[in-house]
Amino acid sequence: KAETSFSLKDDLFNKETVTELADGLKRAHSRFSHRRFVDDSLAAFGRLELKERIEHLVTMVAEHLPSDFDRARRILLEALPPPLDPTLTDDDFGRFIWVVPGEFVARHGCDDDRLEASLAFLKESTKRFSAENAIRPFLLAYPEATMAFVRECAGDENYHVRRLASEGIRPLLPWAPRVRLPDEDILEVLDMLHGDATRYVTRSVANTLNDIAKSDADAVIASLRKWQKANRQQPAELEWMTRHALRTLIKADHPKALSLLGYPTKPDVKIARFTVSKQVKVGESLDVTFDVTSNRRQRLLIAMKIHYRKANGSLAPKVFKVKDLAAGKGEKFSLSKSQPFRPMTTRVLYPGQHKVEIVINGNVLAQKTFELLA
Repeated sequence: KAETSFSLKDDLFNKETVTELADGLKRAHSRFSHRRFVDDSLAAFGRLELKERIEHLVTMVAEHLPSDFDRARRILLEALPPPLDPTLTDDDFGRFIWVVPGEFVARHGCDDDRLEASLAFLKESTKRFSAENAIRPFLLAYPEATMAFVRECAGDENYHVRRLASEGIRPLLPWAPRVRLPDEDILEVLDMLHGDATRYVTRSVANTLNDIAKSDADAVIASLRKWQKANRQQPAELEWMTRHALRTLIKADHPKALSLLGYPTKPDVKIARFTVSKQVKVGESLDVTFDVTSNRRQRLLIAMKIHYRKANGSLAPKVFKVKDLAAGKGEKFSLSKSQPFRPMTTRVLYPGQHKVEIVINGNVLAQKTFELLA
């Protein structure tokens, strides 16, 4: 398994970014102890991971601001930098350090008396850096009131606020506590947003659909079919959203998902001259070649599935895209794929017998084994 020298926690939370946060707090609160805040924050960073650094900074904010929540909230609101450019449509994510104010409000403002003011704060802070994680405690503690707020956000003129509506309710939001809302409530919000003109929002809609697809594929496919008929989104964008939303189902060879994307689930093809490296050393590449002949006009999604050996000797599949094409009757394609077997931080390589399959529109049409050598 490969090692990495890059440290995300040090890249995102360091003296420069903590000082940026402290600068904002000092502007908003003249009695704020800038230097002590920076020193106290950095002193603990060496032993903390990324999320722990965020939690530590929230604690430092609480210790260095007035103990009255409303006063602290107003200071944090004034400390926020200018909103991100509202004229852009994507790739304007903001600085990660500005996740801290929203997390402070989530920790200290999730109660009956502070609910309205806290949610209003998140609506502002998400314009600087996404409050997708900070809204989760409110969804857990006050699902009805928070979902009413989410629906309001879905109609906001600022695309960062609209994205909060879809990203904050993702069932499987990375790095965040699980919040399992009724699928119909989530889909209601996504229905409001699927026609959005901003890729930052539509990507989030598709990601949320992909989360739901892991437990209720039929509901996701039904929503996408409804959106196709609604004609509220540009066809090219809706096709991109559909592919992105169905990516997990496509890798799982789900027939309804394949059909929705226009791939016949019983492709009429012939595979010939299928060759695979008999042996591969760690650090080298597996070479695969094969010919595909289409016996009729059809769309073909051609993938290679490698079954990697695990520590216990069992095999675990990983799908690699080879070709996505519109084939004519009698058309022949010569295809090849070279897959490196380099050590990676995300996968341990175990010597022994592996298997490779050629999969077309969800159907395994050829397979061979090969040996991975240490």
